[in-house]
Amino acid sequence: MYPPGLDIQPDPEADPWLTVAEFAEAIRVRPVTVRSWIAKGQLKATRAGKRKWLIRYSELQRMLYGEWFDSPPPELYDQAAAIFAQEARGRAEVSHHLADHEWELALERSRMAPPDAGFASRLRQISQTAARRAASLKDRANDDPGFTWTPVPGSAGMALSHELRAGGNRPGPRDAWERFDRTVQRLGTAMEGDRASAVAGALSDLADAARDISDTLDSRS
Repeated sequence: MYPPGLDIQPDPEADPWLTVAEFAEAIRVRPVTVRSWIAKGQLKATRAGKRKWLIRYSELQRMLYGEWFDSPPPELYDQAAAIFAQEARGRAEVSHHLADHEWELALERSRMAPPDAGFASRLRQISQTAARRAASLKDRANDDPGFTWTPVPGSAGMALSHELRAGGNRPGPRDAWERFDRTVQRLGTAMEGDRASAVAGALSDLADAARDISDTLDSRS
């Protein structure tokens, strides 16, 4: 039954009507199940003919979150869980690819840069995109059980860019750069393996090391 005192006035344009068949398909149950919910007063619907019912889209959203039922039908839990899991996997995949793209852009900017005053800014961008990439990897691994890291041969011993290479003319504390170099080595080794968690951990540490150096450089300017 509906919660006491609840008064919903949906916007017709933003909240379109669904037929019983469309509603049933959206949550992957049989139309007869939807009609049963309507008959029991568990689902709000409007009669549009002798045997035709129409249901607002908002009813679908609220049903999936379990807000309309004092005791949601048991079959709804599995259907909702499957839909949410699929949506979560899709969002995690998009976020993962976007974070990868931002990371590559930051590295490309550093690779093509001449020696100039933008060094700290480029290093900060690498820090930020490394952090986002680490977070997106963790999210995807959590939301998509089938996801595995694809090894990248030749990554061990890599340098992120010419201006960031070990032994280069890099401004900032030497010990901070030594820490940075160690995290780059860890990242390269992890990328040649098959554990997403190891790559994410190395990226997170790299983000911290790069941020600390960029903070120091900014404080000197």
